[in-house]
Amino acid sequence: MSAPTKKQLASRHMRRLRTMREQVLDMARQWEDLDQYAVNVLEDLAEAMESTASNLLDDDAVEGAIS
Repeated sequence: MSAPTKKQLASRHMRRLRTMREQVLDMARQWEDLDQYAVNVLEDLAEAMESTASNLLDDDAVEGAIS
């Protein structure tokens, strides 16, 4: 079995991060009426996950343009 290409790995990790982001947002919704601090922390984490997912694709697109 061959190793995945950088593009394949970035796509796979992007999808996984976005799935995990939805799970974190679900956790935030569960805290909604109990603890606003927990909601804020979880929403910040979800935002960071989305940013990381986007950056994985952006880095791959930039590198593809350079190659």
